Amino acid sequence: MTRLGLILRKRSRWLHKRITAAPVRARQKLVDYLVGLGFLNIHRCVVHGPRERLHLGRGVNCRNNILFNTRSGHIYIGENTVISFHCMLLTGRHEFEHGRLKQPRARQVPSSGYDIRVGSGCWIASGAIILGGVTIGDHCLVAAGAVVTKDVPDGAIVAGVPAKIIGDVSLLTDGSAADLLIDEEGDD
Repeated sequence: MTRLGLILRKRSRWLHKRITAAPVRARQKLVDYLVGLGFLNIHRCVVHGPRERLHLGRGVNCRNNILFNTRSGHIYIGENTVISFHCMLLTGRHEFEHGRLKQPRARQVPSSGYDIRVGSGCWIASGAIILGGVTIGDHCLVAAGAVVTKDVPDGAIVAGVPAKIIGDVSLLTDGSAADLLIDEEGDD
């Protein structure tokens, strides 16, 4: 651990008082610096790429250590969508040419064409990853740890790596998703 890290660990109460008393801009700069050192802030939403490419509807919950990568497209989130802890919405990707990463490095990441669209009233559970070029319909449920690589229709429940449709939210009666799992024994 760095010397600064040891000092911060010893004086965490003192630092907490200073951070909360600081003006908002100074506080944000300090939090950015600490996160860069590896300190976790679970109430942080990180945008990697142009912030103007992130479009959040009203009532969207995104304060739970979520990563939005807008390097290769826009991200549109519909109203009243809940995004749980440690989710990633990644438009960025690297392009290959003749089996190798494109050179120079500036040409590896396309600047557009991989938009992500999430409908209204969705729940993206903890640890889910949504890759660029995907559209998720309204009122969908993406299970914890799922990796969404293809479009998801309205009202679907998806899970797995890669994510597959396992149910439909219209079947929910008591709020429990456990009853919705489709018995896929014997299916490949």
